[in-house]
Amino acid sequence: MKRFISLFILKIFSLSVFDLYAEEQVDSVFISDFKMSIQDINYVGDEILHSSEQSLFKAGIIIGSSLLAMPFDEEARRISQRNVATLDGDVMSFANSYGDLLYPAIGTIGAYGLGLAMSDERLRTFSRKTCTSLLVAGVMTTLIKSIIGRSRPFTNQGSQTFTPFTINDARLSYPSGHTTVAFAMSASLSRYIDRWWADVILYGLASGTAYARMHHDRHWLSDTILGGAIGYFAAKWVFDADKQPSVSTSEALIEPTFTPVSMGFVIQF
Repeated sequence: MKRFISLFILKIFSLSVFDLYAEEQVDSVFISDFKMSIQDINYVGDEILHSSEQSLFKAGIIIGSSLLAMPFDEEARRISQRNVATLDGDVMSFANSYGDLLYPAIGTIGAYGLGLAMSDERLRTFSRKTCTSLLVAGVMTTLIKSIIGRSRPFTNQGSQTFTPFTINDARLSYPSGHTTVAFAMSASLSRYIDRWWADVILYGLASGTAYARMHHDRHWLSDTILGGAIGYFAAKWVFDADKQPSVSTSEALIEPTFTPVSMGFVIQF
């Protein structure tokens, strides 16, 4: 089913873009958007490398909140598992799917293609920044997961079992990747819709994803707190990048390079 949906959306993307745009125009716009996404990534990197006192304070609160939640992880798991029979069903399945990277990714790609076809710069920019947010948040979460190596709840090894520097999925609990994706998507959609009621729905749905991961015994409470924060701030940084001064003063700068037959990156120090 997932494969069918993916192929269907990608087919619409390719038809809408190449039927309504000349290939040269598509290439030009795509390359321009690609370069702008690299600039957004540079800005995020600059924010991390040159964090202000305010940013460090927020990071401290987030990490501290996650660490403070750890003593309650076992009890939170017992509560979530006790309610499995009552809450299991389509609602939990939908909430879990919202954090599955496949659906946000193909939906965003489809929206980008629609933005190209309709010459809708706002939709195209939203889609580009959402994709960038998912990439940034995903990389951050994946790196932390592998470095920390926390055992998932279903292994029944306890919330304090760690195997640092691993790629074993059963040891990749902290932070929650699904929750990261859900909050990155909700933060991005919140910027696009820009209505208070949308914020309530979107962040409520992202919170539902966090609970669904606990419901399915895949994550601890503290995993979801850090995952949600990473997703939210990744989207915030990416969407705010255009409002900030150039990041050209950074110690490291990523630049895209293009030739008629290839594309790549150059990292300047």
